[in-house]
Amino acid sequence: MSVVDRLICHVLPKAYLMALVADGRLAELQIVRRDKPSRVENVFLGRLERVMPDLDAAFVDIGIGRSGFLRAEDRAGIDGWPLPGAPVLVQVRNDGEGDKGPRLSMNIAVTGRYLVYHPVGAGVNFSRRIEGESERDRLRGHVEDLLDGGIVLRTAAAGAAPDVLKADAARLTERWERIRRLALDLEPPADFSARMPSERDPVARMLRDHGSTLEEVILDDRAMARSLQDEMDRLGEKIRVRWHNGSMPAFEIDDVAGQIDTALADRIVLESGVELLFEPGETLCAIDVDSAAAAGRQGRAPRRPVEINLEAAPTIAQQLRLRNIAGAVVIDFVNMRSAYDRDKVQASLAEVLAEDPVPTQIYGFTRLGHFELTRARRGPTLAAQLEALEKSDD
Repeated sequence: MSVVDRLICHVLPKAYLMALVADGRLAELQIVRRDKPSRVENVFLGRLERVMPDLDAAFVDIGIGRSGFLRAEDRAGIDGWPLPGAPVLVQVRNDGEGDKGPRLSMNIAVTGRYLVYHPVGAGVNFSRRIEGESERDRLRGHVEDLLDGGIVLRTAAAGAAPDVLKADAARLTERWERIRRLALDLEPPADFSARMPSERDPVARMLRDHGSTLEEVILDDRAMARSLQDEMDRLGEKIRVRWHNGSMPAFEIDDVAGQIDTALADRIVLESGVELLFEPGETLCAIDVDSAAAAGRQGRAPRRPVEINLEAAPTIAQQLRLRNIAGAVVIDFVNMRSAYDRDKVQASLAEVLAEDPVPTQIYGFTRLGHFELTRARRGPTLAAQLEALEKSDD
């Protein structure tokens, strides 16, 4: 199983392009807009505007020109709705689209590298990827008395030492205390993230989410590289920080630029000649595995369908994550008559999809021989994000 070991950050006037690389292979490209930053995870002290009894929901003014939407199920720490005008501490869960305001939650999540702290929550919960009761019991014993509230053990916590978990909990406590003090000192509406610079730092968020496996961070901005190195020294981190000032662009490292071009193409040709055709739609993406080119290569023995499909599976999983494809996905693998071979391909695909941080539900092969799965929606596709960035430069 490959893990993200390198972060390459290309700084543009209007965006940070952040490439997560695993063993030289581009796993994910995150585009953080500087001109239109996302507010997801930002904490606000809002003012309740009005309650809609029919929907059991409320609108909250958080000072951005559009009211946020707070559902009853996202209300936490209180019973019933407060009176209009009352201050409410909320966190953005979804930016909203078009004229719709952001979706809010009162169940504040303070996220660390190994733990997520819910001050108004309760109990200890685990990432779905932390398996085995013995490991869960070990982790529960180390963290249940560290924080007063709810705790979620992130995937990176698997195998983590007690002192590492304790240090992460201490940092979360410090951040929550800063939020609490701001809530007492400020008048609504107020954006706390604007008063906590590290909360808006895209590199800091990347280190929070991937720092347990990262070995190196490369930036082509000298000031950012120097600031990050100082922070790594202060925290005693062993992650290497490198300022890239060579003649070639930063995204030439690991051929990130070439891999991005591949992720924007409709057709991918694997080394063996096997072709993958991607046909994305609004709610469904069709992927066709074509073995014709591979089968026709001179001097090569015919390959079994299962071998072709096993070769295609890792690339399909990589491209789903890299392209940020969401909704229903139908894969037309090369036809296999053997149920054993189909199970083998399904197990292979499931294994590589497990590395994707976005939840994926596998349904398997249909009676017509197509393979079906669904992937949760987490923002626009890669192509849509790059297109929007390009238009902003016009």
